[in-house]
Amino acid sequence: MDIKILISQMTMLFLIMALGYVILKLKVVDESFTKTFSKLILRVTMPAMVLSSVLDLTERQPITDVLLALGIAFAMFFMILPLSGLLLAKLFRVKKNSTGLYVFMNTFSNVGFMGFPVIEALSGSVGLFYAAIYNLVFNLSVFTLGVWLMNKDKGQNEKFDIKLLLTPGVIVAVLALVVYFANLKLPTLMCDAIRSVGSITSPAAMLIIGCTLAKMDIKSVFADWRIYPWTIVKQLIIPLLLWIPFSMLITNEILLTVTFILFAMPVANNAVLFANTYDGDSNLAARSVFITTLFSLITVPLCVWLIQFI
Repeated sequence: MDIKILISQMTMLFLIMALGYVILKLKVVDESFTKTFSKLILRVTMPAMVLSSVLDLTERQPITDVLLALGIAFAMFFMILPLSGLLLAKLFRVKKNSTGLYVFMNTFSNVGFMGFPVIEALSGSVGLFYAAIYNLVFNLSVFTLGVWLMNKDKGQNEKFDIKLLLTPGVIVAVLALVVYFANLKLPTLMCDAIRSVGSITSPAAMLIIGCTLAKMDIKSVFADWRIYPWTIVKQLIIPLLLWIPFSMLITNEILLTVTFILFAMPVANNAVLFANTYDGDSNLAARSVFITTLFSLITVPLCVWLIQFI
């Protein structure tokens, strides 16, 4: 794997985040923009990106590898990562009203926004195909389990409320699976329109994170001691522990690379978008995205280097 590609992609995301910080400080946009635009991303552009990732697939892979990727994704997003996130929240004595957010951040890494360009550069179209499969399950889980976790912190909706889950994200994630397995083809003009809307998501999400950081005291970004050991465990220890079963289970080298890289990514931008939308602790979410993305410049290349010796 080319470590220079990893670093260049992460640096680009930081530059876009910095632009978001600047435009709010210069009052190009106001604070109400952050919440409104977050809703637009979650309900329109992100679902379009998910559907586009399937519509753009041109190469079908062995069904056994596709099913294996789906199985790993469901196990990771719905069981292994949430449970490990809950354990870490207890270990670091996270406040009860922030537990849901910490579990959310441990579960949902930056699969699409950062993972996609890195995977495409490292593994080409086949790697991007498997990344798209993980992204489908990511979106299905983030708009179900993720919504529930965000509402849990508010002391509301402790019981599973199906109405919270009937979102555009869930509907489109399921639709994308149907489109792939049924091998459906949409008109070219419609595909182009969906692709164009979806392409807005990545830079827009990074702008929102920058705007959220601009509303905070910059010193407070680095003040929460829990973020540092938690980040090391999330982005270094857990990925290295996962490498052992991954390497034993997955024989397809490209699928193995994609799986490892995606689960070593920093906290997903969705943490800030969801916190803004569902009135969660957006400052904690923004700090975590910033710190974990900053650390990822070191942890991801270090993970890639260390797995050579496992």
